[in-house]
Amino acid sequence: MSSSIFPRTIEQVMSDYQEELENWVMSAPIEDIRDFFITIHGGVYPDDWEDFVSRHQSNSSLELETISSCKACRPLLLAIQTTDLYRKELKSFFIKNGSKKFSKHS
Repeated sequence: MSSSIFPRTIEQVMSDYQEELENWVMSAPIEDIRDFFITIHGGVYPDDWEDFVSRHQSNSSLELETISSCKACRPLLLAIQTTDLYRKELKSFFIKNGSKKFSKHS
């Protein structure tokens, strides 16, 4: 980044954050990504996963694209959607134990 007399814009900061998040999602264990998802929504316990996922489902489809994001998880969902081309297991990230009930998020 070139030096400037002005602070970085929100867009510049968020672009760097998004890149960092995508790199992390690319290599992080699935369980860590789930824990992060729970944490950014204010959850503490692993059981919070199902509640947060169900709040983000826009329908019962198993497609990742059907998850609606909130302000808290929009960057994470975008990172998951971007990296799911390389990590196929992310396509079913929001499916709890293969169950259709907990299919999607964001």
